[in-house]
Amino acid sequence: MTRLIISAFFLFTCVFASAQTTIKVVDQINQPLADAVVSFVFKGAPPVTSVSPTPYIMDQVSKAFLPHVLVVPKGAQVSFPNSDYIRHHVYSFSEAKTFELRLYHGQPKAPLDFTQSGIVVLGCNIHDSMVGYIYVYDDKPAIKTSVLGLVTMPYAADQLEAITVWHARAKIGVDRLRTIKLDDLKFVDGNIEITIEVNPPEKRDSFENLFSDLPLGDKL
Repeated sequence: MTRLIISAFFLFTCVFASAQTTIKVVDQINQPLADAVVSFVFKGAPPVTSVSPTPYIMDQVSKAFLPHVLVVPKGAQVSFPNSDYIRHHVYSFSEAKTFELRLYHGQPKAPLDFTQSGIVVLGCNIHDSMVGYIYVYDDKPAIKTSVLGLVTMPYAADQLEAITVWHARAKIGVDRLRTIKLDDLKFVDGNIEITIEVNPPEKRDSFENLFSDLPLGDKL
């Protein structure tokens, strides 16, 4: 009987120790926020971030960037294939990465290097409804929320000093992060809940869309 109790105790301890904290990001009306980026500020030295030798992909599908938000470590390479049947002209004026990929379709010649951390806002010089984002992180590892606004925290709370959160539609601005000290985090049923005030999504329409019924060969 004693052995059974001890075994049960150790089983409970292992399950409890393996349980991971979920972080949920919601807006001001408590709706989940997809594509929010959560990053972690460590008390001591942060873990070493490995950079994949394989380029990350920011595709263009149905006149939209896919994914809408791409999270990469500093030093990563990003490729910009165009999977549409029309040509795009991708550019960014962001401080973290200024570049221009002139009118093309298919696969561009080479991926681009992202050597500076920050938010890179992408646009298309032809289709002004196309907007995308690349979040380049440095020593603060970052994870993007799911469609349900969720991420699983991969670190123990006692390793962390704070958590930062970013969202493209945040009212504080696209280039600003919200930093929350660990002691100020809100816990709901043992998990963390973070609220960000956001602006409503913009409509996807542009001058070009007025001519969407043109024959296929007449489109850009």
